[in-house]
Amino acid sequence: MSLDLQNIPLTAEEKEVVAQNISADVADLALQLKPSKNVRTEVVLRQIDGIQHMKDKCPMWVEKEDIVYPRKLSLEQSSSQDTAEYKSNLCKGESLVDLTGGMGIDFSFMSRGFKRATYVEMNEELCAISAHNFKVLGLDNVDTVCGNAEAYLDKIEGKVSCIMIDPARRDGVGRKTVKISDCTPDLVEIHDKLLSKADMVIAKLSPMLDISQALSEMKSVSEIHILSVGGECKELLLVMKSGVSVPQQQLPIHTINILKDGSREELTFTPAEEKGAFSKFAITPRLYLYEPNASILKAGAFRTISTRYEELYKLHVNTHLYTSDEEIMDFPGRKFEVCSWSTLAPGDIQILLRNVKKANLSVRNFPMTVEKLRRKLNIKEGGDIYLFAVTLSDGKKVILRCKKM
Repeated sequence: MSLDLQNIPLTAEEKEVVAQNISADVADLALQLKPSKNVRTEVVLRQIDGIQHMKDKCPMWVEKEDIVYPRKLSLEQSSSQDTAEYKSNLCKGESLVDLTGGMGIDFSFMSRGFKRATYVEMNEELCAISAHNFKVLGLDNVDTVCGNAEAYLDKIEGKVSCIMIDPARRDGVGRKTVKISDCTPDLVEIHDKLLSKADMVIAKLSPMLDISQALSEMKSVSEIHILSVGGECKELLLVMKSGVSVPQQQLPIHTINILKDGSREELTFTPAEEKGAFSKFAITPRLYLYEPNASILKAGAFRTISTRYEELYKLHVNTHLYTSDEEIMDFPGRKFEVCSWSTLAPGDIQILLRNVKKANLSVRNFPMTVEKLRRKLNIKEGGDIYLFAVTLSDGKKVILRCKKM
């Protein structure tokens, strides 16, 4: 169902139905609700689904009673409040153009740093909903344009301070794509034009994209930002600046992991630093075990992390886990206490897993999948015990029994 674009706000009756069913299962509610003259059932269901979906993802929007939510796909593709706030600090100035506005969460945060900001979106319904929401959010410095990104880019006169672009990462039948050239619009094709129209371009790409591939396709990249939230990699940002040329080996790569309490784990390095760094290797696991956060793993800062924390010893060149004798309080990632460990000999494993019925199992550089190893060990998922099946620096395969810190 499409919204009546002339009557986007919910009626008082619709708001009441939403409030009464805010925690309901939307699928079940769809079978129970009966349409009436003043209640658009599908609009109510979409609103409840939107609030439930965005409650943790963008709480500032949910706090606003009159925000209207778009279709589920737009909710799933939207940025979170955490990542939008991060991007809002990357650039400020006279003018912002978001060429692929989508649900508008990025735009709503970034636009506050500019005197004028223009939101461009080709989906008519999404554009109308966003225009309504920007008024609810009190954004009086914005313009909304319903149109094609490339067509609007051609119309920009002079230069704007910043262009934000998040190309669609799905093909014609809805399958996700990760290559830059498979996205719409194709950033490789319009690269030069973007930089002729803006002092800075921020491109948001799939976290699955290979960084080296991106750099081989895109010129004028001056910074890379890899954003994770709660340990899950969410966004890869390429920052390009007009007239700025940074050699790839000197390119700053910023890794950021935003924690639940709003604090951040941050590490910045360059490819040259990673190339020149080295890791020390442990013969056996020590008292503490460390797993770098998702942004660091995505960036491939495997040797840099060893150099930054001199107390660290890596388990194996291809086992991206680290160990130490003393606890490293500010390590950017998960930390564990190593309770015990064993070889794969049946007798050793039996002692290691005595009275263990369930555990959180991971494999790192290990010749067996989690599923197969779980069957072999006959343990269920869950609990407060963490098992890591790994390869050590001498090639030995072992299992570490750990407690999360």
